[in-house]
Amino acid sequence: MANRIKKKEETKSSYQDNVALIMGVFTLAVLCALPLVFRDYYFNILETKYQFYCIVSIAALVVMGGYGLASGKMIEWFSKFDFKTWRKGMSVGDWAMIAFWLANVISWALSKDWKWEAFWGTSGRYNGVFLMTIYMAVYFLVTRFFKLKRWYLDAFLAVGIFVCVFGITDYFQMDVLGFKVNMMDTQKSSYTSTFGNINTYTIYVAALMAISMILFTQEKNQKRMMWYYGNMILSAFALIMGNSDNAYLSLAAIFGLSPLWLFKTKTGIRKYMISLASFFTVIWCIEWINNAYASSVLGISSAFDLIAGHKFLPVLIAALWIISGVLVFLDKKSEVSRTYTEETNKILIYIWIVVIAVVCAAAAFVLYDANMAGHADKYSAISNYVVFNDAWGTHRGYIWKRAMEIFTDKLTPVQKLFGYGADTFALIMQYYFPPAQSGGIIKIYDSAHNEYLHYLITIGLFGTGSYVAFMLASVAAMARKMKEQPEVMAIMIAVLAYMIQAVVNINLPIAMPIIIQLLAMGVGRKKIPAEETKTEK
Repeated sequence: MANRIKKKEETKSSYQDNVALIMGVFTLAVLCALPLVFRDYYFNILETKYQFYCIVSIAALVVMGGYGLASGKMIEWFSKFDFKTWRKGMSVGDWAMIAFWLANVISWALSKDWKWEAFWGTSGRYNGVFLMTIYMAVYFLVTRFFKLKRWYLDAFLAVGIFVCVFGITDYFQMDVLGFKVNMMDTQKSSYTSTFGNINTYTIYVAALMAISMILFTQEKNQKRMMWYYGNMILSAFALIMGNSDNAYLSLAAIFGLSPLWLFKTKTGIRKYMISLASFFTVIWCIEWINNAYASSVLGISSAFDLIAGHKFLPVLIAALWIISGVLVFLDKKSEVSRTYTEETNKILIYIWIVVIAVVCAAAAFVLYDANMAGHADKYSAISNYVVFNDAWGTHRGYIWKRAMEIFTDKLTPVQKLFGYGADTFALIMQYYFPPAQSGGIIKIYDSAHNEYLHYLITIGLFGTGSYVAFMLASVAAMARKMKEQPEVMAIMIAVLAYMIQAVVNINLPIAMPIIIQLLAMGVGRKKIPAEETKTEK
């Protein structure tokens, strides 16, 4: 009897290891192959990465399904299926993901004239029902069968080195890959590395920086610590040299939200200050590069330039490094004390929450003062960022205004709830606001350039609400897992950075598959035995 039980346990363990291996291979394909894959340079970069992701995802589904049938586990699961037990295993994030998928399906079913476009997303960026179905399937497979280990994130960072280096060389106008040979000169500065548009590139590099920075703050081994620190510095250079204003929001998430967890320990505070000092030093170095090699670099025409050119930047950098040095000295001195403890007083976190509230209130006041109160002239130096007009954010102001007009005045009550059709923003925008020719160019807006507003029009209040619920529930789930697996915090901050940047960005099947993969890895159910975790570190 004992031998039979032992054999059954070994079979179960073997099955779990095998499906985890399949999911591990799929994870490496998404995190390591997808960022680098291309076919005809930038001319079909979206289609190439979309097709690659769909192929590897479907292949993973087929292999997992085939193995489940061959091993008998799938038949066994269905034969012993109990709804109550299954329901208890579902999290809030799981239900929200299902609701989000259903919202896409319903919007497609209700779309009268654009069912093909709503299913495949061919009028937009391929974010139709088909891709959302793949996202949902991948989410459930990864959360149920993948085993998170630190080296997967190391592999992600290792591939990121190539992407960042290509982006930095593009900033020096070297084009080492030959991507820009046949491009128009006016477009060359808007595309970089192996990701295409600089905004999409920024999503990916921000994830690299978030993960490398948080792992740096958590790591105790000196060699691995330097590995993460080097990746953080490289990704900081790449992020700023990417020349996308969207990076500000990601940086606000990384440096603004991470202290809510890092400030719980003295090590977290110390390494956060080192990270902050290093980041501002990177800005100063880029300013020096821009002056020394002005004829060779693209240059930075954004808010980074305002920071880099400020006369107090060297003073700020010196102050941050002095504070970091003092914290390191105090740590070394207190470690010999028998009363030394890593934990800090929670008052620091409360103070930081107040700081976040004050900064948000100040930003809200500036926006109100510049736009509603009519004091735009007071903010001439930053008017491009605080004065909201049609030209704001590369015409995002125009798109957002028209999108809200469509939602409030054009959509029926049912469409407000379920949307016009998944990824059909371009169709409804062209119908109510036909594209006009300007300077010999016809501008067609196929996205709201705001993920949440885009969903509001295409899949309605139900879809937008379920998506936000899914993302927030996933972040909450990761926050609860951080003590069990510290690397989960790195993923959580990367997801938060994406969520904030999504306010001004487009959901593309270039970077979004990577975010979905990281998120599913972070909220996954599989636990690593303590001894295995120690071995990994």
